[in-house]
Amino acid sequence: MKVDKKLLPFIIISVLHLVSLAGGFVLIGMVTKPILIPSLLFYFLKTTPDSPLNRYISIALFFSFLGDTLLMFAERNSIFFLTGLISFLLAHMVYIVVSMSAKSVYEKGIKPQWQDIPFLLYGLLMFSAIKDGLGDMYFPALAYTVIICLMAIMARKRWKKSDNQSFWLVMIGASFFVVSDSILAVNRFLGEFEMSNLAIMTTYLLAQFLLVEGYKRFVEKLS
Repeated sequence: MKVDKKLLPFIIISVLHLVSLAGGFVLIGMVTKPILIPSLLFYFLKTTPDSPLNRYISIALFFSFLGDTLLMFAERNSIFFLTGLISFLLAHMVYIVVSMSAKSVYEKGIKPQWQDIPFLLYGLLMFSAIKDGLGDMYFPALAYTVIICLMAIMARKRWKKSDNQSFWLVMIGASFFVVSDSILAVNRFLGEFEMSNLAIMTTYLLAQFLLVEGYKRFVEKLS
């Protein structure tokens, strides 16, 4: 498969960052983490036709960049973890808006369906597993759990309302985001485990790329 040259910066920076986590190269990790999402945004903007959706996806990536940067300092002060959480909460909300956009293609509103139940059950089980260790983070974590599940649900609701390629890229990306956030929650509130940061960032980077690529394919179909 031919890789677009404009995607190479994101690939190279991602590999360097994951190697830094696996090998314990702290300085490389600190240098690469803040530029992961900007390099993905560069790829998106340079390869995607103009569309009203582009602005929203750019905003989602900006909040993701902000969250990445704030979480770098989470061990120094819990306020950085909270503000990082809020940044990703806003990013997920924008992704929800993107999935509800293009009214000529999507149904208006959020219609409950039985297919939503697995996502709701997963969110309930995950929150139940971590709730005893949340402390002051109880309500922020609850709000985040609701939003991340809603983001995945809205990705699923694109089924048969967009082309298959775009649907599956976004759906798998949303699923990886849920997995990444679940690992982060377990690591933060239940106890750290070996190579947790590598697992978090691997699934996170896959999630962001697949979401961006899926929405990119959707915009291209509209052009």
